[in-house]
Amino acid sequence: MRSIFSRFPVVLILVGWCSITYAQDANISVGAITKYSGIATNQGDLKNLKEVNEFLNVLESQLAKELLNRGGMDYLDRMDTQEVFQELHLSSNAAFNPSSGGLKGLMGRLDFLVVVDSAEPTAARMRLIDVESGAVKALETCKRKTSLFGFAQDGRADCIAPFVTRTTEVAGAKRAMKAARLQQQAARDQAAKQKLADEQKARNRDQQAVQRTAQAQAEAEARARADEKEDEQRNAEAESRARAELDARIEALRPGLDDETQRLSSANDFWGTMSTQLASSGMQLRSDVRGALNVANADSRRCQELLSQRNVEQLQICITKLHRDLDKLKALN
Repeated sequence: MRSIFSRFPVVLILVGWCSITYAQDANISVGAITKYSGIATNQGDLKNLKEVNEFLNVLESQLAKELLNRGGMDYLDRMDTQEVFQELHLSSNAAFNPSSGGLKGLMGRLDFLVVVDSAEPTAARMRLIDVESGAVKALETCKRKTSLFGFAQDGRADCIAPFVTRTTEVAGAKRAMKAARLQQQAARDQAAKQKLADEQKARNRDQQAVQRTAQAQAEAEARARADEKEDEQRNAEAESRARAELDARIEALRPGLDDETQRLSSANDFWGTMSTQLASSGMQLRSDVRGALNVANADSRRCQELLSQRNVEQLQICITKLHRDLDKLKALN
């Protein structure tokens, strides 16, 4: 331990750090500080300061031994005040109150702080402070033992036993309170964990539902495209068959049309020659012949148009009518 006698008031601290796991179980941790509460102004005061420090160290050692013998508590190793707060990453000395012994920020790592303070070598005061609330839970006055001749003795102080007994009592109550807090926190943690798990399951279900919907939609679109392609192929095949059938029907009608066209050409030649001969004699073809020729030629032209239009039904009717027209014209010979 480093000496800090050059500073007033002199503060010697017995505080250890418990591991982080102490904040996670119901163990009770107790630390102690020794504090000179007088004012040193001269050499005599410095001599008294040394004796006071020795007395306080003896009291602290007796306290530590008794607490360890009682068991059920974690008594912490000695550290310098600055080292404690450096380890805690605290930047201000205001975290330690030298009057009350309160250690702000140590809750969960230190449950009780024992402050052993004195301004004279013959008497001291011992306080048990609840770090969380700052309340004093036990208070004892310690007298330094002396011999018959007035010399100081370091025998076991009478204040130690009752102080440790009271400390054990309040530590039991604190332990029960910490256990209840930890149980409640564990329940909250479990509930939060379960909530997160349920939310994750819900997200997974939603994601799976979205994936299933997307997959079903993709499959439906794929089936629709396949059906559309199949329909297009069937339509193309049907159109191809229809064209082939139409071509076949047209080819079947073409010879008949060619025959009727040839007959009309012959009739036009015959009646053209006849018209020329009659004209040389000042005569002309009979009106019924001229009418029949005009009808036959008109039907022939219509049949050619129907052939170019590939209108099979009307073409067949037209060829039949042209055939009748030519038979009628033949009968006029």
